[in-house]
Amino acid sequence: MDETDIDDHESEPSGTSAVLNYCKKKILQPYLQLLSAMGLRPVRQELSGHCRISSVLYYIYFIFVLMLLIAGYILQGMACFRRDRGFCYKVSYKVPVDTCQNICYGNVTFSYVVPSVLHFTAYLYAVYLFRIMENEQLQNLMERAFLMASNNADGTVHQRHLMKRLWLFILLSLLWIALSVTSLSVMMAKEKIIFVWFEESSVAWTTVLKVLLMIGTTWHDLVNVTIITSYFLQAQLLISYLHTLKLKLLENSIPSLDWLREIGTFQKLLEYLNDEFAPSVCLFAIVNITRATSGIIWLLNADTIDTMTLHISGISILNVLLWVCLSIAPFVQAARLTSICKIFRQLGHEVRGRPFVYVDTPGDTLDTILLYTSSLRMTAKLYEIPISGRCICLGLTVCTVILLTLGQSHFF
Repeated sequence: MDETDIDDHESEPSGTSAVLNYCKKKILQPYLQLLSAMGLRPVRQELSGHCRISSVLYYIYFIFVLMLLIAGYILQGMACFRRDRGFCYKVSYKVPVDTCQNICYGNVTFSYVVPSVLHFTAYLYAVYLFRIMENEQLQNLMERAFLMASNNADGTVHQRHLMKRLWLFILLSLLWIALSVTSLSVMMAKEKIIFVWFEESSVAWTTVLKVLLMIGTTWHDLVNVTIITSYFLQAQLLISYLHTLKLKLLENSIPSLDWLREIGTFQKLLEYLNDEFAPSVCLFAIVNITRATSGIIWLLNADTIDTMTLHISGISILNVLLWVCLSIAPFVQAARLTSICKIFRQLGHEVRGRPFVYVDTPGDTLDTILLYTSSLRMTAKLYEIPISGRCICLGLTVCTVILLTLGQSHFF
């Protein structure tokens, strides 16, 4: 990252424009292009004469993405491929003839249909948010966060830190995808894949189906990770926005009335994250949590029915760990956002304890800030439940107790 891009705007008369151009160039444009690649938003064209062509091409591409997702769901069921454990086959012996064959087993509804429907519904809801509602939440939030930080004495340092944090989340998501593709490739290489209804197909046709299965499954993961990463980015921008507002109030570098307006704006942005964007994340979380839980049960040999699915040393563990990480991630980020929101309830008392900073501010104004901040009830929510560090610790404790109890009762 070129650090002079931020430094230059301090010496320019148009500092605001420089900051906006910087955040668009470094993070907004690449991420919006990723959303367009996922079919979540249309590709914008600068030339108005190409708007109709662009719209037609977008719809063609969007239909292609939908077909790719649906093909991936169908091929996973045809190949008996489960993302939590791999290819699930059992040996069936023919009585009249001394031969055997691998066939699928397991509950089709709960293993393939329901997870696919939840995944597809979450994707369509995300398309509704990004495409139909045409909400520019991420763009507006990013511009506000960078502009708010640019007005601080250490604004340049804060902007660099924020940019590094945002890119860290994106790089971690790319690492997750790379590891997921690796585990998927090893699973496909280790197992002889049989597609239902195409058992007697030619090698060439089977290879085509394998490639489509690989592409479709990878695309499922890309959509999943893209939505969760978007939640991460928005939550991190809200954290940065709120942190900057806290510093401005403590330093008395913003008029009290303007500060109250900014808090009102923050509450609207937080409300959008909780009420509009969170449902899509929650649907993906259901799929991810069930895959992580089912994979753990399978690795511990607690699934007494599925005893023949191949355990691939290291890869099977890696696959389950990936789903565990993806399941926990949005809850951890929501807890971080809730943590800084709770700090604001005590901010008024801290302001009242700094009379040397607020020499020219009337006492009534400080009392208003104290009462206002004390009444704030801002939290990040998933499933309409406030998420905090206590919730995560309680959930992990309950899971640990259950695992220990089952282990001591000889279920593992």
